[in-house]
Amino acid sequence: MKTSNVILQTVGLGAVAGMRATMAPMVASHYLSNHPNPALSRSSLRFIQMPVTAMITKLLSVAEITGDKIPGGPDRIVPAQLLARVASGAFVGATIFKANKLSVIDGILLGGASALAATFASFYLRKYVDKIPFVKDPIAGAVEDVIALGTGISILKA
Repeated sequence: MKTSNVILQTVGLGAVAGMRATMAPMVASHYLSNHPNPALSRSSLRFIQMPVTAMITKLLSVAEITGDKIPGGPDRIVPAQLLARVASGAFVGATIFKANKLSVIDGILLGGASALAATFASFYLRKYVDKIPFVKDPIAGAVEDVIALGTGISILKA
């Protein structure tokens, strides 16, 4: 794959991680369990290609999506939530770069930075949308879920 496409995939999945921490690894794992990459098969990241990993990440994503709809949950910009999202973006970045035989460190930095930026952007966008009359928080969350999932799927198909 061209380096520019690798960068776009990493930034895109990093952004997905900023919206939903577990969704980026879930999309990557689902894709890679159906389309294994030889460069990952010989690495410490090979577990991402296993069907069991795809199933576990799907269950974690369902739990995160459900938890997001419960009132009183922590904001995504509190340190623990922020760290999880940045780590998720860094992980998918490392995976994409390793799969394309590029620097894992570059993937970690790019994916993590993208997740960091998207975490704050999606937080403030969600706060803005919540102020719109007749838009209830669970509806805004569901729209965000669809955007994150659709973005993740379309990025890996490119």
